[in-house]
Amino acid sequence: MGETKKETKEFVSSNARQAISRRILVAEDNKSIQKIVYWILDFMGFEVALASNGVEALCLFLANPFDLVLTDLEMPIMDGWSLTHCIKERSPNTPVVLMTGGDRETVWKKVERGPVDSVIFKPFRLEDLQRTVQGALASTEREHGSVGVG
Repeated sequence: MGETKKETKEFVSSNARQAISRRILVAEDNKSIQKIVYWILDFMGFEVALASNGVEALCLFLANPFDLVLTDLEMPIMDGWSLTHCIKERSPNTPVVLMTGGDRETVWKKVERGPVDSVIFKPFRLEDLQRTVQGALASTEREHGSVGVG
């Protein structure tokens, strides 16, 4: 990382006020990644709900409104592709970002044919996550006038 801690903190917190009252659902089975993503999003000012698999995430999504869903591709019980399809069937305007460490070429081929709004490849930098989340939320607002909810 070529940035100082101060620069990183300023970069992350610069748009924190925009995140107020935005809810993000994170579906990730790796507890370490789950904690890191939670910390980053919480620091940015988002309200974050965590799920360890697709079924858990879908239950949370059906019970609560979310402005954005971040999902791992490979999870037990229900994977990220299946979760994305279920979410888009129920709430087509809710952006879904796929987080994966999978082969880029294979993932991009699948994404071209599927309902995923964006992809972020692991390992990712804090700034990459911030840009991806803000971009997904901003594009939904432009297209629909407001962020979709579950």
